[in-house]
Amino acid sequence: MVLSEYEKRRLENIRENEALLRNLEIPTLPTKPSTTTLKKHTPKPKKKEPKVPTRVSNRLRGKSPDKDELKRGLDLVELDAFPGQKRAKNQTQDVLDAKEHKELKNLMQDALSVPNIEPTVKQESGLVIKSDQALEKRLANLKIQHEWATVKVNPSRITACQFHPSDIKLLACSVDTEGYLGFWDVEGVQPDGDPVVYQYRPHTANITDLHFMPSDHSKIMTSSYDGRIRTFDMNKAEFIDDLDLNDESYGITCFDLSQDGHSVWFSTSEGQVIFKDKRSKMVEEHQLRDKKVGCVHLNPVHQHLLAIGSNDRTASMWDTRMLKQQKILQEIEHGYSVTSAYWSPQGDILATTSYDDYIRLFDLTQDKKSLELKAAIHHNNHTG
Repeated sequence: MVLSEYEKRRLENIRENEALLRNLEIPTLPTKPSTTTLKKHTPKPKKKEPKVPTRVSNRLRGKSPDKDELKRGLDLVELDAFPGQKRAKNQTQDVLDAKEHKELKNLMQDALSVPNIEPTVKQESGLVIKSDQALEKRLANLKIQHEWATVKVNPSRITACQFHPSDIKLLACSVDTEGYLGFWDVEGVQPDGDPVVYQYRPHTANITDLHFMPSDHSKIMTSSYDGRIRTFDMNKAEFIDDLDLNDESYGITCFDLSQDGHSVWFSTSEGQVIFKDKRSKMVEEHQLRDKKVGCVHLNPVHQHLLAIGSNDRTASMWDTRMLKQQKILQEIEHGYSVTSAYWSPQGDILATTSYDDYIRLFDLTQDKKSLELKAAIHHNNHTG
């Protein structure tokens, strides 16, 4: 068979590439056989409601339509047409059964028994990694510390998670796209061998964020597209109140709290950044962007500095004392939508992520009025 010039050139390219890979001598990590079999945690099936008899219309029964039945039918159609109204409110689950409530309350008391209100002090481990190969080997030897391969803490995709800042109890809290708040006692085991997991459904839509209050770690706040910001009290193991937004409805995408816990800043899918002081009824709205603001974060040290990330491909820094004048301190263009913009605990560095697959680090200048690019790290930001 006579090969064309194209086929000859293609085969030559393949040979050259194979020779190049051999010369590079790229090391590969051997697949380490698993010595233990991890359990797969399968949530227990929920009790099914008994089936009700099928309804038969008056027409099939040969009867004339009843006026009251027609009215009830129209009411049901109206509720289906507007799913965010009365029916949605009845779909939340704010309480557990008596047994689970008692168990969760005891778990919360354990986590709160030694309050941790001081910031963690950075400690050097003393471990020295001399090469990438040594780091790869160390990472390959990491193991899951519990017997389950995965734990189903929430029914649906997790959108945010936090660990309670306790020194004695490893308690994970997570929220999902269906409005559930889940608690997982990471080191706990049920008598039947299952993980210790509890679930509430405080919202009827995607929960977008959750935070422990900086001034009181026994309080957890959650926000949702259903327009509510709710507070869970770990001492009582129940929800205690909603943030009063004067009956306004917002598609809340993210929120942050001042260090004293009195002020709440949250963003919306309409490009708004909104300020609420919990001690007053006033709600301040600021239309800062034209597209969705997906992240808002107060500088933990310089509390007047606010960073936001938007779908308009920008991260920006604002002085909260000058929002009414809409005077921006700095706006930084990214390749695609900015998905997050967070300050470091020391308040001197801003980190941003974008769908352009870069993590960017910016230094805050001495005058606290601008940011300077420190590093841009390539990373697949589409993975979560």
